[in-house]
Amino acid sequence: MKIRIFIPAYNVEKSIEKLLIEFAEVELMLKLRHHDLSVLIIDDNSTDGTREVLDRMAKDLIWLEVMHNEKNLGNAGNIVVGYRWGADSDANIVGCMDADGEHSPYAMIRHLDMIENRECEGVVGSIIFPDHDANHHDRNMMRFWGGMQAAMAGIDGMFYIQSPGYNLHKRYSVVCALELLEKYKAFFAANTTETFPRWGMHGIMIHLIAVGTGAHIKAVYLECFGKSPNRTPEKLLLQANAANTHGVMLAKFLPKKS
Repeated sequence: MKIRIFIPAYNVEKSIEKLLIEFAEVELMLKLRHHDLSVLIIDDNSTDGTREVLDRMAKDLIWLEVMHNEKNLGNAGNIVVGYRWGADSDANIVGCMDADGEHSPYAMIRHLDMIENRECEGVVGSIIFPDHDANHHDRNMMRFWGGMQAAMAGIDGMFYIQSPGYNLHKRYSVVCALELLEKYKAFFAANTTETFPRWGMHGIMIHLIAVGTGAHIKAVYLECFGKSPNRTPEKLLLQANAANTHGVMLAKFLPKKS
């Protein structure tokens, strides 16, 4: 089985090396199972030492590919770039992971087994405690919106706290979802006066994969580490508003079959 994982990265000098060391161990374990792993790090024009760390490590890790953006695309733009990188390949599985150290790639082995054993066709992350240091704003907001988005997308299993930066999907589902994404953007522009929100691309892709292709996606628990960065009440409110906007528009664009 060929697996392609992309990781958007911005100013993650302090966390990215540890993550790639863990990926190196996972790559060896997957190789023993006759799986082939490729990882793409999309450096979104970082202003710290992220570029230098990635270029140094890429010299020794043959499964690692590094892309440096000439200008900052933002998380949503990088998510689309990453999924297209996976779709334009002969991989069986395409997935993503955050670069900030919250997620551990070791969890992938069990989740890949779930897909290979046909328990599901894809997975999306759900955070568990106590090893994730989240403040009360994070917990309360993400519990609420995670549940709503799980129901909206028809995901098997309720999110405790949604962590959609962790995804694994069969490639054909990603290919179909990317085709639907272009149609959804046109639909959004034609049916609202709002600017396309910069937040929520993971949720859009999950919805398009689950509802648009009929793929069976499970919410899986992730043991997350460290403190979640940048989740201020203001940012969470922006994310929640974007999730609400996309939820309404996606339901009109691609209503679930009864």
